[in-house]
Amino acid sequence: MDETYIQRVIGGDINSFRYFVEKYKDLSYSVARSIIKSDFDAEEAVQDAFINAFRNLHKFERKAKFSTWFYKIVVNESLKRLKKKSLQYIDADNSYADLNQISVELSPIDHLHEEEQKEIINKVLDLLPSTESLLLRLYYLQENNLDEIKIITGFSVSNIKVILFRARKHFTSGLEKSLKNELDSIL
Repeated sequence: MDETYIQRVIGGDINSFRYFVEKYKDLSYSVARSIIKSDFDAEEAVQDAFINAFRNLHKFERKAKFSTWFYKIVVNESLKRLKKKSLQYIDADNSYADLNQISVELSPIDHLHEEEQKEIINKVLDLLPSTESLLLRLYYLQENNLDEIKIITGFSVSNIKVILFRARKHFTSGLEKSLKNELDSIL
C-alpha cells in the first residue's frame, strides 16, 4: 500500500502524503518521544521528519521498507533536536550478550485493560535512558527486526543486542516498581 502512495506523491499528488502522516504519526511520535523525553520537542521532530520525508521521497531507493526509511529520518531529527538542546544522549558500549536467555514477563499486568497497560508501559519507557527506550519501542512495539533497527539507528547489530539486553532488565525493574507503586496507592 505504501508503494501506491509513494508513486502518487512522486507523481504530483501531494495530498496523498496524508496517508503517510495518518499511518506513521503515532509510532513516529513514540520513537521521537523515547529519544527526546519532551512532548513538544518530539512533536516538532516528527513534523520536521514528515517535511524531510516529503521533500526527499523521490530519493527513497526502496532498499528497505518505507517505515524503516522514515523512522531513520525521525531518529535523526530527534537526535538533532536533542543536540540543539544540549541534552545528554546516552550511547552504549560494544560489549556482547546473549539475548535469548532473558525474557520479560508481563504477567502482573495481564489482567489490566489494554489502555491501562499502554499507560504503564509508556511511563516505564519514559523513565529509561533514551537509547534503551528507543530500541524497545522499535523492536517490540513497532516489530522492527535487528537489521531494520540497524538502518534506523546506525548502531551495529551487536550493539543493538547489548542495549536491548540492558533495556529489558531496566524495563522489568521499572515495571515492577511501577506496579508496586500502583498497588500501594490502591491499598
